[in-house]
Amino acid sequence: MKNQENEIAANKRLAELLGWSNLIEVGGALVGMPPAGAAESRGQAMVPDWMGDWTAAGPLVVEYRVDLEWTYGGRDVVAIINRNDMYEEFPVLLADFSTPDAAARAAVVRAVAELVGCA
Repeated sequence: MKNQENEIAANKRLAELLGWSNLIEVGGALVGMPPAGAAESRGQAMVPDWMGDWTAAGPLVVEYRVDLEWTYGGRDVVAIINRNDMYEEFPVLLADFSTPDAAARAAVVRAVAELVGCA
């Protein structure tokens, strides 16, 4: 249960940084008003599950140009933002997640949240 709470908190933080508002948790998922109101949403939509699904996290990798690397020894996955205006590494311990896949998504979410939070 604690892991799900952490995932929801990470998704919520990123959603807020990306401009979502009126966020509420409904049955383990987040809903809220998308950035700029998104007319087709009627003011409410499901927040993407960036922490739980590559369908949601994948576009973040492309839009924010996030690279993923595995550290020597394979203990960490590192999301890297490598842009003209920023270079930073965001490591995540594999042991903190149920699968390497989940750790990689968490690293992407962490990196994008930091990048957007600095803008």
